[in-house]
Amino acid sequence: MSHCTNPTVLERISDADLRADQRAEELAEQHRAGAYPTAHVHYDLPGQAFTVVAPQGGASE
Repeated sequence: MSHCTNPTVLERISDADLRADQRAEELAEQHRAGAYPTAHVHYDLPGQAFTVVAPQGGASE
């Protein structure tokens, strides 16, 4: 998984959902097709969730 400094969280999916990782990847793909071409997935260990993030200022103009 990619890492970025001070990411903007676009989506958060609890890992209690058995398909959370797949759903997060699908959401990241949708964001990449839109305003956030650098959107990708991180895993938030303390929050036990997959997050779709983009670097701050990552929205296309």
